[in-house]
Amino acid sequence: MELLDLARKHGADKMAPETFAFIGAYMDHFEKLRTKVTSVLEIGVQTGGSLRMWHDYFPNAQITGIDVDPVCLKEAGNRIGVVIGDQSNNGFLDEFAATRQFDIIVDDGGHKMKHQLRSLRRLWPIVTSGGWYVIEDLHTSYWPKWDGRYGDEHSTISYLKTLLDDVNWRAMVHPKAGEYKREWVPMGIKSLHFYPGIVFIEKE
Repeated sequence: MELLDLARKHGADKMAPETFAFIGAYMDHFEKLRTKVTSVLEIGVQTGGSLRMWHDYFPNAQITGIDVDPVCLKEAGNRIGVVIGDQSNNGFLDEFAATRQFDIIVDDGGHKMKHQLRSLRRLWPIVTSGGWYVIEDLHTSYWPKWDGRYGDEHSTISYLKTLLDDVNWRAMVHPKAGEYKREWVPMGIKSLHFYPGIVFIEKE
């Protein structure tokens, strides 16, 4: 079954106009990986629609969800696990990341800058080689209610722009960089793919 059909079946909120119709981008990146993915994490469980969608889309994967609301525990079962915790809490993220790895991580959580940035910085190391980290709802980087605003250097969008340097770090440390040559500790980002409201970060 196509991802769009699964989203409709389970009521996942990734196809409505207000979410910038993410389904097409997901299919472009993940369709060929359906049987290869073994572990998926989604931050933000809500009614569980997305977890069930990923469960059916990736038949060989264990699906894990993170949410602050204990009621979400009812969504666990049959290759779906739910962990209760706050994605803006560094202590929780560090403890969660200590024993886990994921082929795909999707952040569809609180959408505030501290939610998105802390989660990316803490959870990027547990993305497997060749895996993906996805952040949804990047439009909040432009909206003050979520601590974003256009041009704010502390927004998620502004931080993601700096990762373009990481993709090209070899050029910065090359002798041809001359006096601008610099030290750089790469994060291991192979590519960045931006679409309206969403980014896909591929790990080397």
